[in-house]
This record gives sequence, structure tokens and C-alpha cells, in this order.
Amino acid sequence: MSMIAFTSPGDAPGTTTTTFAMALTWPSRVLLAECSPAGGQILRGYFQCHTPPVGGLWDLALAAVRGSDAARTALWEQTIALDDERQHLLLPGLVDPFLATEFSAATWDNLAATFSALPFTVLADTGPISPEQPFALLRAAELVTVVMRPTLAQVAAARPRIARLRQALGPTVPLALCLIGGRPYTVRDLRTELGEFAVTATLPIDEKAASVLSRGGGSDRARRRIEVSPLMRAARTAANQALSFTTAQRMALTGPSSGRAPAVGEGRQ
Repeated sequence: MSMIAFTSPGDAPGTTTTTFAMALTWPSRVLLAECSPAGGQILRGYFQCHTPPVGGLWDLALAAVRGSDAARTALWEQTIALDDERQHLLLPGLVDPFLATEFSAATWDNLAATFSALPFTVLADTGPISPEQPFALLRAAELVTVVMRPTLAQVAAARPRIARLRQALGPTVPLALCLIGGRPYTVRDLRTELGEFAVTATLPIDEKAASVLSRGGGSDRARRRIEVSPLMRAARTAANQALSFTTAQRMALTGPSSGRAPAVGEGRQ
């Protein structure tokens, strides 16, 4: 189907929280894949897990060495359902960030191929823009979303990094911009400073909802309450924008008669 990658200029602008919020509000089936070389955050944050219940990205990467069929089978053994209907899934990231040094370029290529072959959308959190980033995932994405805060420090950090990102991806992979907060600079200001973006969105600074998503520990009532929070409402809008854009891009390339991709064997799904 499609893959949308998420990245940032660094300095923790809230990329994982943003990706998580969009995954939870995605209007159709979706997989959130934590692919940052720095390691996963959602299990130890939102779920408050000290010991991961599954191997996640690392075990999937080991299976991918044996080929695409092995990778597709392993994927369902490494995912965690985020809802009772199993429409929103999580592939946990690395527990030990030093394991990222074991990932070769071929490993990331295999993972990119595995994600791209799925019959639904994958949201890949790839960590901040850096030389260690998994560029194979970014190049395979239909849209790369840069998450940042509209501050002078973030703009200064973003300028050289986004220029490098555009150079690495070329004209075939469009960039989206997601701002966390609307001040002091606007989307229009950022376009002037950083160049054009195919899709733009702004998420509010909603510390209560963001705290539940990033640090967990809330009651079931608190978790239900964030479903109607300003953050989740804006994330739902951003998710619909991203889905509409990638669907239109795909239709333009393949035409309306290509039909839906056949489902793969989904094991424990």
C-alpha cells in the first residue's frame, strides 16, 4: 500500500508522539513502525513496559535476511494491537540503540520492501535527520513528514538538515511539514525559510494529551478522555490529509482501475 515516514530536525520536537497520535486516529488499518536508530519509546512510555513482550523491529530485521516471505510471516509475530479490532498495530522499536549498528544498508532495504508490500499504510518513525538515519525507508516512502516546532532554534537546525534531506531524496519523494504549535512562526514563514511542502499541518501544544501518549501512567478514563482532546482532533485531521494525499499520488501513477492489493497471510493478526 503506502509508507509515510516521520522525521525531525532533532531536539525532541515530539515526532514519536505525533506519529503515535496519527496512528491512533488513522481512518483505516495502519501499522506504526518504530524505526529510529535511537530505539523505541512507546512500550516504555505509553505502555510502561520494562520488558518488551515481543522482539519488534530487531526480530523482524533478522527474519528479513531470510527473504520477503519470512519477513511477512515474522511481522505478525512482532506486532502489538493498539485496539480491540486490531486495526491499529504497533511494531516496537529497538530496546538497545547499539543494535542499530548491526543494521546494514541491505537490512533497511529489506525492511522497506516488507513495509511497502503490506496492503495498508505504514507510519514509520525514522528518528531525526542525521547520517545514521535509515534512508532506505525514507526513499521508499510516498511522503516524508518533517515534525518540528516553529521556533528560531528549530528553524536554524532544520535549514541545513532539510536541505540535505531534499538532496538525498530527490524530487520523487514529497515532503510534508507538521508544526507543533503555531507560534512564533507560521507555516507560511516556514515555507519561505525551508522551501515548499506538499502537505502542511499544525498540531496544538496539548501537554495533557501528549503526556499520556509519551509517558503513559494515566487511568483508563484519562486515556479515553484524550480521544476528544485538541491534540487527537488535530491528529485526525492531519491523518486524513496525509491519507488523501498519498491516495491521490498513487491514483495518479497507477490509475483508478488498479484495484486493491491482495491481502497477505496475516498469522496472529
